[in-house]
Amino acid sequence: MAIHWFPFFKLEKCAHCGKCISACPHQLLFQKQEENKPDGTFVPKISNPELCPMNCSECVKSCDCGVIGIIRPAKPCDCCSF
Repeated sequence: MAIHWFPFFKLEKCAHCGKCISACPHQLLFQKQEENKPDGTFVPKISNPELCPMNCSECVKSCDCGVIGIIRPAKPCDCCSF
């Protein structure tokens, strides 16, 4: 199954507040300790991007910092018809 819609994170702008994680009605986001930060900074990650429903955007709406964007196809692929 192809992935057609999922969030991406501009981590350099992230406030690490966790609002996006709480806002996800599908419980697909979680916090993971960032490997390159010795201070224990946690960043948002998506667990199963293939389960992220199209046009949800609740995580994007919850972010006051403009950290989250949505990846979507530029044009429909051969395997679907949306």
